[in-house]
Amino acid sequence: MSTIPVEGEPDFGNEGYLSFFARETRVNVDIRRTTEGKIPLQLFVEGDFFNDENRFRLRHAYITAGDFIIGQTWTTLSFLESMAFMIDFAAGDALFGGRSAQIRYQKKLDKGYQLSIGLEYLSSLGIENSFGFSGQANVQLPLLALRLDKRWKSGVLFLGASAAQLRWDGGDTGPSDQIPQIAFVIAGRQYIGEHNYFTFNVSAGNAYGENIISFTGSEANAILNEEGDLEGISALSAMVGFMHRWAPKWESNFNYAYGWLDAPETRADFALKRGGIGHLNLIYQFDRNFSVGAEFMWGAQRTANDAFGSASRFQTMAKFEF
Repeated sequence: MSTIPVEGEPDFGNEGYLSFFARETRVNVDIRRTTEGKIPLQLFVEGDFFNDENRFRLRHAYITAGDFIIGQTWTTLSFLESMAFMIDFAAGDALFGGRSAQIRYQKKLDKGYQLSIGLEYLSSLGIENSFGFSGQANVQLPLLALRLDKRWKSGVLFLGASAAQLRWDGGDTGPSDQIPQIAFVIAGRQYIGEHNYFTFNVSAGNAYGENIISFTGSEANAILNEEGDLEGISALSAMVGFMHRWAPKWESNFNYAYGWLDAPETRADFALKRGGIGHLNLIYQFDRNFSVGAEFMWGAQRTANDAFGSASRFQTMAKFEF
């Protein structure tokens, strides 16, 4: 979202482009042990080539041992079932989460409940340093995440919260400060008959904007003010989705997401303030392994200086899974 050009930027008003690529290709290794009387074990490693140089990029690398997950995978509060399917590979939009190195304990409880507790590396620090102070953002403590799932025959509800330390270390010459990062998430999916489902994801908090996937890279957690103190940026995001199956092999998916940042007045002029992204697609599934589809995507953002920009994209895919 933050890459959409707005009025006053050099790329505003460009005429678009055409691109063909296969860098979304993923490969993985999944090894499991399910011997009776022994702790269930799983080793999963997955990567893709989704970068400008088509180099291999690690997505997941973790071990599951009983109720524990150790390694890099989706964060504890990444509720992937709260999105309908999107062709756009960089999708996620207002989804709270991403992938991170972590240690997680998850335990199935009675009556469809599951409790998860995670300690995670906070990789998206996102501090805006407009006044050019010496120092850098760094991490001294892990992020603590708590999650409760409730599943029933036709749906699932997720509740989650996280807390972390956001810190600027100025060394000998710059300012040093720290503030708490707090976030709350509620999300879910509800099936409506055999051919439809509805999804939603809502998050709110302070100094956590970089944890919203579409805000990543926009320095949306906090700013260093003129005195060298950290000021957290309050954020709110919401996403809704819907899937309809037209026929056994045809389906359409709709997603729309919007996010708001309540940034201080000293935020950089062209820094993201709010914006939205929508997706609408049509998918044809030849069989369980091969599908094709087309998707229209549109988005807009408004920056701190009230400049506005919008963009749209039409994309197609052919996907083979095995």
